Formats: sequence, structure tokens, C-alpha cells
Amino acid sequence: MKPHRSLTLRLLAYLLIAQLAALVLQPLTEVAISISGLDPYWDISLNDWGEYRAQALVVRALTKDPDGAIRLEQTEAIELYRSKHPGFRYAAFDPRSAAAVPGSSPELVAALGNFGGIEASSLRFHFSAAPDPSTRGFLRRSVTPFGTVAIVASGYRFEWRDLALVAGLFLTPHSLVVISPMLLAAVAITWFVVWRGLAPLRDTARSLARIDMNSLDQRISSKGAPAEVAPFLDALNEALSRLDAGVEAQRRFIANAAHELRTPIAIMRAHADNPDEATFRRDVKRDIRRIQTLAEQLLVTARIFNSASAAREEIDLVATALAVVADYMPLVYESKRLMAFESAVRSVVVHAHRLAIESVVGNLINNAMRAEPEGGTVLVRVGPGAMVEVIDHGAGVPAADRETIFEPFWRGSEATRGAGLGLAIAKELIDAHKGHIWVEDTPGGGATFKIFLG
Repeated sequence: MKPHRSLTLRLLAYLLIAQLAALVLQPLTEVAISISGLDPYWDISLNDWGEYRAQALVVRALTKDPDGAIRLEQTEAIELYRSKHPGFRYAAFDPRSAAAVPGSSPELVAALGNFGGIEASSLRFHFSAAPDPSTRGFLRRSVTPFGTVAIVASGYRFEWRDLALVAGLFLTPHSLVVISPMLLAAVAITWFVVWRGLAPLRDTARSLARIDMNSLDQRISSKGAPAEVAPFLDALNEALSRLDAGVEAQRRFIANAAHELRTPIAIMRAHADNPDEATFRRDVKRDIRRIQTLAEQLLVTARIFNSASAAREEIDLVATALAVVADYMPLVYESKRLMAFESAVRSVVVHAHRLAIESVVGNLINNAMRAEPEGGTVLVRVGPGAMVEVIDHGAGVPAADRETIFEPFWRGSEATRGAGLGLAIAKELIDAHKGHIWVEDTPGGGATFKIFLG
């Protein structure tokens, strides 16, 4: 099993990435301010951001003669840069002696001399005689492969590719050392906040670990939970309520089914004790049929709610209903009743579970046979729009009972034989097909059960 990734570690990683991104974006934000001119007191011009490339070009141009003297070469990179910016000038000075390094621009050497007696680690300047007021210059002590050297440049210009260089300046070991205390403090605070914020989930896990099939009535308290966690706990409690209701219904179903099945079994035993009765064979067959019908309905219900075996197919509702009628004809004849079949259409194709539909229609026919008076006719009719009707001419169903008859273990009276499960199972199967089942009065008396699958 693949281990779960820690939410705390992910949040800490995101925080560190955000901190580094903010560090990189800080100079880019300052560049944006320089471009926009939003701050009238902002004394950094856009071209000032080009000094970092200029400094890097000058540092890379430093070299040392065989005699150990430092000088500046006019490298290919500097020539290319000057071709774009003809006013670019550069120089290097020994910060101790203020002596210019050979190869330095005469204009800068003449202008700065020995720094005018000023000792500075860095400064920006502008030549008052320069024709372009945006021309900038800088002096900065820089650590080079040949020691500390004062690098001077002017006439440089900002280029968009300088953004990457400017951003990279803030990702140096020095910058990381400077901001490391802030990062560590942010990590510690984040870890503590996340650990405290996830405390309700840890409590929930401990509470859930104590819940089993015998304690599904327990609920997870959302008292003190953050607003973001409370909906999760509420949804979890609702799921537990649904699970508890389902398990309780299954328990009642099993217990009551076992209790109700004792009746036909006891009757069969009584008949078996008196095998010489004239009605013995008929009664035993009837009781066996009841038990068989109930067992088949329970089996179909279990199968249809098993996603692995509840495969549906296109079936012809007319042919399916007619096949069930044909199967029941011997039983109808034996019970001294008749059965008729009608269809207003030749074919009605539906997407359904064949065994489920056969079970429901068979259950309704079985009920109608018991309700139909001797010599009467049970009518099975298939109509357009995927409608099946099973019609009897018995006592009918009172209006007050037309909803409760589909509840498990409902029976019209204690004298009614059977387990009272058939219609409940039929409704459950039809509901699973997104259909509808109900009962109406038969004109002239009786009950008409209707199934709609359209």
C-alpha cells in the first residue's frame, strides 16, 4: 500500500517555495515601480538596474599579467555590449592606492581621480555634463578572483534580459543566510499552526477507530472544530447516519424474514404430519411456491445491488411479461383461475435487469392469483411507454393502505398468509431501475398494480 504524503510537509514545502519566490520577485517589483513611475520619490531609474550586468562584464574582463599586475581586457562580451550602448565606459581601481587599473576608461579615470578623497564601498553617480540625463554610473567594491577591486562603469542601459540576473542576485548564499532566521521562524510557526489546525481530524480518527457495527449510532463531535473542518465532520456524521439506518434496516429485514419464514415452514410441517388429507399435495405445493418465490426475490435483490453482477441489457418488456405469464399458467389453472395477456404494442424495449423484471411481474401475478376469486381471470397488460399492469378482481386495496403495502412485512391482516416481503422487494427493484410502482382500483372491483419503467 502506497504511504500517504504528509499534509504538514507539503504545506511547509509550499511555504518555502513561496518565500523564495517572494525573494526573487522583490527586485522585479522594484523594477516594475521604476518603469511605472508610480512613486514620485523613487530615486532608482530603470537604467540603474542595468548596472549588475555591467559590473559582471567588467569583473570578467579583469586579468593578471605574468608579472602579477592586474589589467582590464576589452573582451568580446564588452565589445558586443558597447556596440549596443556606445556610451558605455568602465574602469577598475585598486581600493587601497586608488590607482586605476590599466585598460580603464580615461574619461572615468579623469573624472574620479583618486575618488576625490572619498572612501566608499558603493555609490551611484551621474555626470552633470552628460547629454542624456538618464545616464547612470556606479562605483562598487567587488570581490574578484584577484582580490577586492573597485569597479566603476557608466553609460550602461537596462535590458529585459537583466531581469534574470537581478533576480539571481537575491539567491546567493549571503541572501539565504540573511533570510534563514525568517524562514526557520515561518516554518516553525506553520508547523505549529498546521499541527493545531489538524487536531480535530486526529480526534476524528481516534473516534472513528472506536466505531464498529455495534456502535454505528455514535457521532463525531464538531465542537471547537474550525469552519473548514466542520463541513467534513457534518458530512461524515450524515454518512454514519445513512450507514446506521441501512444496517439497521438490514438487521430488521433478516430478523423479520427469519421470523416470517417460520410460518410457511410450520404449515408445511403440519401438512407433512397429515399426508392423508385430500388437499395435502395442493397445500404443500402452494407453500413450497411461496418459499421459492420469496427466496428467488431475495436472491435477485442481492444480485441487482451487487455492482459486479447487476449487468443490465436491452429487453423486450412484452416478451418478458408474456414469458412470465406462460410460466404461471400451470399454477393458475391448478388454482381454478384463468389468466389473460394483452399488449397494445408488439414490442417495448427497455434497459433493465431481466431477472429483476421477471421477479417483479411474477410477484404481482402471484398476489393477484391469491386475490382473484375462483373462476376469475387475472389480466396482465403491457402498454406503450413501458407500462405493465397486473389486474385482479378481488377485494382491492383500501386507499389508506396503498402506500404502506410496499413496506416490508405489511400484510392486510393476521389471516393473510405469507411473509409480507414480496411487494417491498418489488418496489426496491423498481426503484433501482428509476421506475415507479403503484396500485389503483380495478373498475368494477379489485386491484390494478402498475409498473412504469419509461
